[in-house]
Amino acid sequence: MKKIIICLFAAVLSVSMIGCKGEVESGTDGYKAGDVALEKIKIGDVVYEYTSEVYVTGKDGAIIEGKENSENYAGVFVAGRKVKLSPYIMSKYEVTQEFYTAVMTGQKVNINGEEIILSESPFCCRGDKDGYKLMLTGEEQKYRAAENMTWFDAVYFCNVLSEKTDLTKAYNITVTAVDTWGCITDAVVTLVSGANGYRLPTEAEWEFAARGGNPTKPEWDYIFSGAIKTDGTNYIRKINVDLDSVGWYWYNLLSGETSENGAVSHTEGYGTHHVGKKSANLLGIFDMSGNVCEWCYDVFDGIVKKNDSAYIENGIVINPLGATSNSVRVIRGGSWADDANNCSVCYRYRETQKDWYSYLGFRVVRNAK
Repeated sequence: MKKIIICLFAAVLSVSMIGCKGEVESGTDGYKAGDVALEKIKIGDVVYEYTSEVYVTGKDGAIIEGKENSENYAGVFVAGRKVKLSPYIMSKYEVTQEFYTAVMTGQKVNINGEEIILSESPFCCRGDKDGYKLMLTGEEQKYRAAENMTWFDAVYFCNVLSEKTDLTKAYNITVTAVDTWGCITDAVVTLVSGANGYRLPTEAEWEFAARGGNPTKPEWDYIFSGAIKTDGTNYIRKINVDLDSVGWYWYNLLSGETSENGAVSHTEGYGTHHVGKKSANLLGIFDMSGNVCEWCYDVFDGIVKKNDSAYIENGIVINPLGATSNSVRVIRGGSWADDANNCSVCYRYRETQKDWYSYLGFRVVRNAK
């Protein structure tokens, strides 16, 4: 993981849940994996682009049998481990700069009697000032993937988005520390069981979606999310043209095509990219390999175990959540600042939950009915 300089500064039947603050459309029981769950999110009178959502599973959820895989490491679905995921919905795109700002504008917290304003645009990839991270011609700044927020910022965003769309918040959050730049660096966070609001994906949910949501399909074993591999390639290669069709990484930032020379700062394309410019995976989800790494909910604790702290029934791990305690959280998917191997669907990494980087963003999920 390259540490880039940290910036300081459906077609289905649906029923609308419309409130004075926002609107989210949820599908009926007739959906299947890959169906559109929501065309776009509307907050107030504004409809936001690149906020579409899809059903990742059918109404019965999914059961995944882990297996050995010599060309593409098993990730969290290791041999001998059986995982069950409840039905859920995922955003097709990483959260954009525009949408992050729209949700977080005006957010304040009170710590020991002091009111503190949270950052509404912590992004490092702005393309302004000295032009350090310029976007490619034809892309729009507001649609670049949001980045440079802590894990705490990401879960707080989820709660605010739930509030603005009249959904039940997925977290109980008590903020205890905010840094000079308005990013949350410490908080007490607990998951609200059964809430229908927005949240970060668990690691298992993230990987299941990245692999295309169907273990019986060839796409499940693709190295990258949605990209067929070239004969003779494997997930450990740092330079890999297979990634060009679906993701942005260190060696294709400047044109979209892999170059042996890699990225160059102060050049168009250096940094994050406009979401959804590459091809989607089997579920219609974009940028799950490359662009920005994505925060997951789980605490990171090294090697995935067959049985972890999640609820287990008849030998099946139900909705795994990772380790019970630690200060580091799982990140997945790789980024513009990474080699190709870090962008594979199997690569697991972590960052301390209070830290923020120009390669680190997120996407959201919510429980399906």
